[in-house]
Parts: sequence; C-alpha cells; structure tokens
Amino acid sequence: MRWAVLVGLAVCAGSAFAHGEVDDVLPTEPGVVFEAAAALRHLSADAVLPSARLSGYLLQGDAGPALRGTQLEHGTVGLAVRLDGTWGAQWVLGKHGSDPAHVEAAWLQARHDTDDATWLFSAGRQQPAMGAVLGGAGHLDRFGLVPLAVRMAVNDQWIDDGLQLGWRRDMGASTWRADAGLWRGQAFPGAAHGGAAPSLHAGWTQDPWAVDAVAARFEPQGRGSAIGGTAGHSHSAPVCDAALNKVVCFSGRSQLAAASWRWSGLNAEQPWPVTLTAAGWLRHETGAIESANGLADYRGNNRGGWLEALWHVRPQWELGWRGERLSASHRLNGPGASLLASETQLNAYTPSNRHTLMLGYSPADWADVRVEAGRESVGGTRVSFASVRLVFNYATMPVGGR
Repeated sequence: MRWAVLVGLAVCAGSAFAHGEVDDVLPTEPGVVFEAAAALRHLSADAVLPSARLSGYLLQGDAGPALRGTQLEHGTVGLAVRLDGTWGAQWVLGKHGSDPAHVEAAWLQARHDTDDATWLFSAGRQQPAMGAVLGGAGHLDRFGLVPLAVRMAVNDQWIDDGLQLGWRRDMGASTWRADAGLWRGQAFPGAAHGGAAPSLHAGWTQDPWAVDAVAARFEPQGRGSAIGGTAGHSHSAPVCDAALNKVVCFSGRSQLAAASWRWSGLNAEQPWPVTLTAAGWLRHETGAIESANGLADYRGNNRGGWLEALWHVRPQWELGWRGERLSASHRLNGPGASLLASETQLNAYTPSNRHTLMLGYSPADWADVRVEAGRESVGGTRVSFASVRLVFNYATMPVGGR
C-alpha cells in the first residue's frame, strides 16, 4: 500500500529537466512543455550511512539527509516555455524526502543566433552551467546516492540566484561551450553575508567524447556549522549571531573547481555497449573559524571524485559500477585550534570510500527500475546498503506553438 501511494505521488510530481543546462530544456519551437519526474527509493542499510553527516569535513554540521527507508528521493514538477526564437523561460518546483517543497528553477532567457555561434543570457534562479556529468550527478541519476564529492563541494546541489552568459559554437563534428555567471553566493559553500560569487564553465563534445570544467569563488562571511549534536537535515546554514550559540562560523574565501570526462561507446564510430565516466571536485578554503570558545586561522583542501562504468547489456537493460573516494587536509592555527577542531569534528577526519553496483531496467521510455547494492567505508567503519528505485520522467509535447 505504501508503495502504491508513492507511485501515485510520482505520477503527479517531479522533473529531470530541472537539472539540464539552460539551453537544452526549452522546446525548439514556440510553445509550452509540461514535465514531471520523480525518483522513489527504498534503502536498507546495516546502520546510518556515514555519508549522511559526513563528519571530518567543514560542512553545515547537521545530521544530514535521512537515507534509509522508503521515501521520495527527489521529485519536481514544472514547465518550460519558448515564446519565439529569442525569449524563453522555465519554472520548476522540487521536493526532497520530507523537506518542504522549494523553487529549483525560475529564470528568463534571451537567445541570439549569429552565423557561427549562439549567445544565451539567463537571469533568475538556476543551476550554474556545469555539463551533463557534473550537473546531473545525484538527482534522478542512474545511481541513487549523491556522490560524496558533490556532498562535500556544494551540499548535494548547487542552485543559486544570478545572471549567466553562455556561448555555443559548432566546429565540424565538435561543439564548444563557455559560460560565465555571477551569483548571489548564498548557497553553500557561500553564506547569507558575503560578496557575489563568479563562476566559469567550459565544455567540449565530439562523439563519443564529452569534457567539462568548472570554477567558482565564494567569499562567505559568517557561514555557520552546527555543533552539539544537531538533529535533522537543513538546506540552509545555521545563523551566526553574536552569541555564537552551538555554532562555529567560517569567514574567508572558498574556491571550487571541478572537471568531468565521459566516453559513450554507443556513439563511437564503431559502437561499443559501454559508457565510461570520471569526475572530480575540489574545495579549497582559507580564512578564520570562530566559536564561543575560541578563534583560529583555517586552511582546508577537500578533494573527491568518482569513476563510473556502464554496460548496456540490451536496449532495456544496463549494469553499472561507481567507485568514489573523498579526502581532505585541514590546518588550524591559533589559541582555540584544538577545541575548534573537536567542535567541528575535523579531528575525526578519515578518507571516505563508496562502491556501488547497479542493475537497471527500462520498461518504457519514461520509467526505470533500478536495484543497487554497495558499501561505504570511513576509517574502520564499513556499512553495506541495498536499494530499489523507481524513476519516472514524463513530458508533454509542446502545447500552444505556432
């Protein structure tokens, strides 16, 4: 009965296009597209997965998302509108588990085509351009758990309010992309106070290859991390007030860099039923950490990535493996260094690893059934897990076009 209710919700909620680039989610002709998508998951594990809290990294300090049990992993509902050859827009409402629904996309785009290139300008709430691998990892993905590197770098998902200018050009069999954005910088690793965050993206595709690289810089002032056994999961950082009550605050500079590479054998000159992917994230931070008990200079390097192999056994079946690793180095100097390391659990740091096997079946072009089994390892702690996922993705044909 519980699964029946969740399946019913999935038909009414969701959208994979919420995580596309702003130039590939709009209809090609004037009209409106309504889309819905959802991922429903039941996950069993020996214990709470270490990746939920991800201790030993300077994050928001909460207990992390509830990963075990039956839940709506991610759902969105929205629409994409193309008014003419220039103007378009998208609006998407999303929901994760028991969290309140939230707006994931609300932007307006202007497009200009020249003889040899396409220019795009988008304004509003959106996901910064990162390419298909980095931008799509962990949400309505082939694998259900958000990659450890993405958890570390952007707290599951990078969505922000801002402006972005994009350039696209086809050169023979290749397509080149470049994007420059300026964001409010309030999404992690930013904070409510601080300067605007610039970002750059460059991408190149030529079947069967696809390569992307991203860089961004944040200057958070008073980004909070909860201490003292905070329960629950939050998508916003704790508030750093004058009392510094049960919170550690970071002020300084946070720099992000990421890159991805994909080889799709199905698109090769001599097709091969294999897709190989490699991706990685880096978060480098320098500044000061302060709590009610002390102040210290902080320098941290957080590194994570994953390798992925997919075997397309048959048109409707595929078998996949994803291997992940996350590591860091932290340095605290000052009279409060020892206590701050304990409060933030940076002194509990050990590298994290995850390996997952996945079997997927697509009974229809709008539905997938996926079974996963894997294990997370953090220091001497090893937790095994298994999950069953139903993934739905439905879109109407453009409505109201000329």
